[in-house]
Amino acid sequence: MVNRVNEHNYTLDTCVGIKICENPNVGNLLSCRISFENSTIHISSQTVLEAARLGYDMESVSQQIKETTGATTVFGNVTSDMSRDASYLESKCPTLHDGDDKILAYARATDSVLVTCDKGLAEAAVLSGTNVVNPDILPCEELGIGKSKMQKIVDRAIRKPLAAKQKMRKLALRPGQKIVWRSFQ
Repeated sequence: MVNRVNEHNYTLDTCVGIKICENPNVGNLLSCRISFENSTIHISSQTVLEAARLGYDMESVSQQIKETTGATTVFGNVTSDMSRDASYLESKCPTLHDGDDKILAYARATDSVLVTCDKGLAEAAVLSGTNVVNPDILPCEELGIGKSKMQKIVDRAIRKPLAAKQKMRKLALRPGQKIVWRSFQ
């Protein structure tokens, strides 16, 4: 039996990197939906700049990304060719703004899948022919992943109190009747 090794490149937008740093479960969730095995996650110099402006240390963000996804991370610079492509993309895509255009140009140049929560950037990526993943709208059902056993237990636990509450109201109150303190005396 031959095992296929799928190597993929992903470029993270700043918002996704910060979300993974703030809440490692975001990275775990992404790892459940995207196979990062034998993958490389690119972090562009534009992402580093934006994260630093927001007070994040990209080394710690990178370490958190490695731990939660299992992929290797690579820091890459936005070159002058990428900057020219970014200017072109910004002129053609009305949803792009300065910064996002460079991240998109970097993803295009490295032939990687762009991972972003920014709807405008995702729309521009689609318009430019770049593969894009938005973790906020990534459905489980399309990938053949149903609800986990734990999620089913949680759903059942949430439904039980609602059912009990409705049953109690039905038994204790007549339609239009309210609970008042004097009924407990």
